[in-house]
Amino acid sequence: MPLWAVGGPVRDLAVGLPVRDLDLATPDPAALAEVLAATLDGRAHVEPRFGTASVTGSPAKAPWRVDLAALRTEHYVRPGALPTVRLGATIEADLARRDFTVNAVALALTAEAGRGILDPFGGLDDLAAGRLRVLHAASFRDDATRLWRAARFAARLRLRPDTETARCIAEGTRWLDAISARRLWREFALVAAEPRATAAVRLLDRWGILAAAHPALALDEESRAALGRARGPLPAEVLLALLLAGRGAADRAAAVARLGAPRDAARAVEDAAMLLALPPAPPPAFATLEAAARSIPTARAAVRLLDLDRRPLLTALARWERTSAPLAAAEVAALGIAPDPRLGAALAELRRARYVGTLSSAPAARALVRRWAAEGLPTAPERIRR
Repeated sequence: MPLWAVGGPVRDLAVGLPVRDLDLATPDPAALAEVLAATLDGRAHVEPRFGTASVTGSPAKAPWRVDLAALRTEHYVRPGALPTVRLGATIEADLARRDFTVNAVALALTAEAGRGILDPFGGLDDLAAGRLRVLHAASFRDDATRLWRAARFAARLRLRPDTETARCIAEGTRWLDAISARRLWREFALVAAEPRATAAVRLLDRWGILAAAHPALALDEESRAALGRARGPLPAEVLLALLLAGRGAADRAAAVARLGAPRDAARAVEDAAMLLALPPAPPPAFATLEAAARSIPTARAAVRLLDLDRRPLLTALARWERTSAPLAAAEVAALGIAPDPRLGAALAELRRARYVGTLSSAPAARALVRRWAAEGLPTAPERIRR
């Protein structure tokens, strides 16, 4: 059957990048998916409504995925809606529906598909010239998630929008209101996973896309500096915390809701905000350490990039979390501390003493516990001083 590699793999091969995604176009993706699944010991997933299929597998070295799509045209009944698909198009018509010229390229893989590369819109010339060119003036009105894709491709391939595309981007931000929160989060996560994620985020900010999604997402001085310290792809939760942790509570909540961020991402934002509010001066008090210990790792990663003054706190926190009481609860109880709230207090005191170095051995800890059993625990807060 006719079979083409389309879009991403052709584009990336043309500029010498490793192929990230294998996208194939063919008149009958369901049939080909079944053959590939049987041949490669994979699993076929077919979506008849959109004329798409995929084959996935998990060999010993790494999981893999092949995406297949039927040749089609698309029509958008309203801005931001999922497209109405009409199958049975030519490869030329299929390429014409795509977002940017650099993605409207195809490579014939079988004799029935023809020979060589099909590039009806000059996408390879645009790649060579470092130019990002939108295929249609209404492209961002039809699907405003393409604005996020524009930033990803521009950053990854080091492309600059031509004059018409820059105009379309500036006008297209108004259509972001039509995009669902779930789709926005997917685009946000794809940006975070880019090899040049920080460059993509800067473009999103410069083009007004972050502010159009929600004003609190626009870069401020602190988040811009943090991006300058980051390297490579970032967990989406860390990137979101970088953008929002310094904002007010209402803005944080509204931006998280607009992006449809999952629970772990929302918690990373709130934990990072909590860490930024803690006293920065070292050495931290135990109350500060105990509050910071409730934060999750992605929040700490964001704060490490956001505020250099908090790095001593994070270092102390890491040591605090490696410190445990020198005696187990059962042994402390056997030494005469009743198994009630006093037992927890005694274990906390032992841990604090070990952290500051005033309690270096188990025998010394046992002697201290025996004294507590006879005399009672200290009552003043922060008994173990820094």
